Amino acid sequence: MPPPPWVGVVTGLVSAFLPNTRSEALARLEAFLPIASDYGASRNHVVPGHPNVSRLSPATRTRGILESEILAAARMQYAPEVIEKFEQEVWWRLYWKGWLEQRPEIWTGYREALNPLRWSDRARAVTAGESGIAILDHFTRELIATGYLHNHARMWWASWWIHGEGLPWELGAHFFLQHLRDGDAASNTLSWRWVAGLHTKGKAYLVRRSNLERYVAADLLAEHGDGLERLESVEVRSLPWQDPSPPLRVCAADPEPGTRSGIWIHDEDLSVERSPLSGLSPAAILATAPAGLWEREAYSPDKRTFLHTALADGAERAAAHFRVPGETLDARDLADALVAWAGRERLDTVVALAPFTGPLADEVPGLAAALGHRGVRLNLVRRPEDVIVMNRATGGFFGFWERVRGR
Repeated sequence: MPPPPWVGVVTGLVSAFLPNTRSEALARLEAFLPIASDYGASRNHVVPGHPNVSRLSPATRTRGILESEILAAARMQYAPEVIEKFEQEVWWRLYWKGWLEQRPEIWTGYREALNPLRWSDRARAVTAGESGIAILDHFTRELIATGYLHNHARMWWASWWIHGEGLPWELGAHFFLQHLRDGDAASNTLSWRWVAGLHTKGKAYLVRRSNLERYVAADLLAEHGDGLERLESVEVRSLPWQDPSPPLRVCAADPEPGTRSGIWIHDEDLSVERSPLSGLSPAAILATAPAGLWEREAYSPDKRTFLHTALADGAERAAAHFRVPGETLDARDLADALVAWAGRERLDTVVALAPFTGPLADEVPGLAAALGHRGVRLNLVRRPEDVIVMNRATGGFFGFWERVRGR
């Protein structure tokens, strides 16, 4: 099916690229740093092309660039108080990851609630850009065409879906995860829960016409102003609250390569050469594009292309670092692919950076069992700095921020 005629038009709104590779992410960071001091004042404004935000999130989602690298580069140029809001934005992703990693039942509950849901005619209309609120429909088209939305637009869209339309938040979160290049289980699921009033008790986010009129660029709102009056009467829909379980400790693991090991690279952390695995001497490297998993998750073609490109870049960098040929494979069945690779390379251990709670991590028990059946051990390793930070995500963000600021 050919893309709708608006796709090319909306794609043109993103005037500077969203980084696919590490080199692109480094260039994007270099271009952003001169205006990073203005981030606190300008970050909430939704402007075509999004020149006032870093747009590094797709690269931090795959870890083509590490959060610590971004923070270090910013601190080289600015005093902490000048870039506090930007630093907080970088830390939010790690906070979300840590919070969910300590409470994986939140992810499990979301998936269980999502599974029986069906797309109503109204849900299909809204996700097709036919809500009747022109600016929100514009954001829908932008999301589908570019795989990106400004954070403020995400909040407005999610709030209208939940509180205005009364649609299941789980379906809306799934729609975002299908398209967002930077979408991951933690930041996406927990952000939607926050808007719905399920993350912080007694707090939900309510979309307001006055907020859009203040922060959306005037020419953009003038072009897409129809239906704004519908935002004037939105009220919070109270959803059943459940206290999350007490946080679990996130544990580290040291790489134990065995006598003949291979490094498995996945799209949740593509900087293995800058990780605890960097000192290993692997016999082989395999980067997998889990096509079957992406198909089950209904990832958009744009998101799949982005992840393929990022994976190939990660595999190339790893091959150069370890001086071992790196293979990138489309794996419809991930377990079969890893077992076949381990057998072909005569491996006794497969070592990888541990996936975070989410769709790929859900596959890990099956992967470990399949490899174990062939006498191959799966050894998953966490970055020690991640473990320290994630274990501090025990409550709200600003308590977390006080514990990590200056790291």
